[in-house]
Amino acid sequence: MAVVASGLGSGIDISSIVSQLVDAERVPTTNRLDLKEAGLQAKITAYGALKGALSSFNSTLSSLSSLSTFQSVSATSSDTDQLTATASSTAASSIYNITLNNLAEAHTLVTADGDYSAITDDVGGLASTTGTLTFKFGTTDYTPGSDTYTSFTPNAEKSSKSVTIDSSNNTLAGVRDAVNSADIGVRASIVFDGGDYRLTFTSEDTGVNNSLEITVDDGDGTDTDTSGLSRLAFNNSATNLTQTVAAVDADLEINGLSIASSSNTLTEAIPDVTLNLLSADASKPFTLDIKQDANVVTNAVNNFVTGYNSLVTTISAIAGYDAETQQGGILLGDSTTRSIIRQVRTTLNSALDGLGATTTTFSALGISTNRDGTLTVDQSKLSAAVASDANAVSSLFALSGALTSSQLTYISATSDTQAGDYAVNITSAATQGAYTGATFGYSGTITIDGDSDSLGISVDGVSSDTITLTQGAYTGAALATELQTRINGDANLQAAGVTVSVAFDDTSDTFSITSDRYGDASTVQFTSLDTDVTSDFGISSGSGVTGTNITGTIGGFAATGSGRVLTGASGSVKGLKLEMQTDATGSFGTVSFTRGIADQLNTVVTNMLDSDGAIEARIDGANVDIDDITSSREALATRLEAVQRRLLAQFIAMDSLISQLQGSGNFLEQQLSGLSNIGDFVNR
Repeated sequence: MAVVASGLGSGIDISSIVSQLVDAERVPTTNRLDLKEAGLQAKITAYGALKGALSSFNSTLSSLSSLSTFQSVSATSSDTDQLTATASSTAASSIYNITLNNLAEAHTLVTADGDYSAITDDVGGLASTTGTLTFKFGTTDYTPGSDTYTSFTPNAEKSSKSVTIDSSNNTLAGVRDAVNSADIGVRASIVFDGGDYRLTFTSEDTGVNNSLEITVDDGDGTDTDTSGLSRLAFNNSATNLTQTVAAVDADLEINGLSIASSSNTLTEAIPDVTLNLLSADASKPFTLDIKQDANVVTNAVNNFVTGYNSLVTTISAIAGYDAETQQGGILLGDSTTRSIIRQVRTTLNSALDGLGATTTTFSALGISTNRDGTLTVDQSKLSAAVASDANAVSSLFALSGALTSSQLTYISATSDTQAGDYAVNITSAATQGAYTGATFGYSGTITIDGDSDSLGISVDGVSSDTITLTQGAYTGAALATELQTRINGDANLQAAGVTVSVAFDDTSDTFSITSDRYGDASTVQFTSLDTDVTSDFGISSGSGVTGTNITGTIGGFAATGSGRVLTGASGSVKGLKLEMQTDATGSFGTVSFTRGIADQLNTVVTNMLDSDGAIEARIDGANVDIDDITSSREALATRLEAVQRRLLAQFIAMDSLISQLQGSGNFLEQQLSGLSNIGDFVNR
């Protein structure tokens, strides 16, 4: 607001006077607005610090709300050269005596000595070698010394795989690369033995049930001779490859019990424990010690106390009062901050139901409150509580569901689920979708030929490509294995994670195909069949029986079923989710559901941090007040401009009047001076 007036008539500095008068009105108001805005900005900063502290504390609470944070079980092997192990949080504490007799081995087949002097040599000695190699996985009954191939039993869990060999890949190196590129579960390699190059085929999976059978569709028309692609055959018609490593299962003893495993990684021998077999020495028994790691529980409790104390320290700085300096924090007396402190402390000091008389409050863990509001842990008392019942300590913090029946598994709960003990009753078990074929007059042999070797199936709503069976003569059990292998090997079904089990009933002479899924989404339907499939083994186009969902109640409230999972639908058990592990029905004890203190605090703090929460409302209110201050400044500027114009006009008018008066005075002075001259003349 520049003032431009010089005061020529009066000689007064109008610009300076007007500026001082305007400043006298502007400065007090501006100072008041500046002080108010500074206070609001300080509160916004303090609320931001409060949000940050709550957010950091909530990060700690999120992990502490899960039982897995507290539960860690160690698995210690006394001989880590032979075995290492890992245990899940649900593994039971125990000590196991182990003797490892031998590791699982993968089946390896090698081309004959003297066949190839270079990796570029044509397979089977023929430049025109073409055809198809088909690899099957299963159990081979073969005696190397006498070269006696007795039988091969397919692995129902693995489908056969084929690799095409043509003029572009019919050398030793070409076959190796073609097999490896096909990614079929077989690794091909070339080894120079000092005199010749040897092509090797090794099953990627170890164990007796994963040995290899290699059949050949040789382009020269003969599949069992020693020329062309037939040179790579290994089956009951031709053993042109040499078995250098037999497929062997791992053999070990656990607490005197013999265990066989196709893999050197065992996940079921000891519940919830994974064993990694590294080397075998039957002369050196060793032990495996499984026990809960108490340090994990105590560390989790201490982390909670540290996180809580950090929150209290921040709140004290922004909302507390320092008696020594007689200064209060910017949010001292703030109702929102007081409410937050009250809610956190109320939750912290609450007792929980269902945890036992000695572990329902923090005091039982040696946690006490200091005069400044922070917490202190008596480590010896905490250690004693953990040693007495680590699970109860964990449940004091975390959301948990304890079941009296081992046939049920607690999965999860929602914010609607209330703490309490609830009886579980299963009225009907979940079932699987299945198709059962018709009796077809089984005589002990089923012949699959070109009129009965293809079919299409839909499992759980996923349709397969055309499935082609291997032609040949089968028993009912063998064809069931072939069907299961081929169906589960279909790319569409594999991509969807869909599998089936196939069985043959030799009493009713019928095949049954059952989805491995439970519930009303579990279905089996044959969508297309070759000409003689129905007459040859009793399968017709159409749907089987659709699976059903589990039904039952939790705490007397009706629950909804999805497969084997039962979910509370209403009342205090709403959202409580349990999974049934068997097909039994009836009463299955109780589930004790607890919302631990960390879980409760997590809910409280999450609500505080919500975009519609009290803190955000305070920040929004402060920003509105700042906007009002900005508007007040704009209004002040407008008003002072008007005041300046008014004062300027008044001073200019005054200056003009003074200028006129000065002119009149000068005129009078001149006239008076003239009168004085007349008097002088008369006196003469």
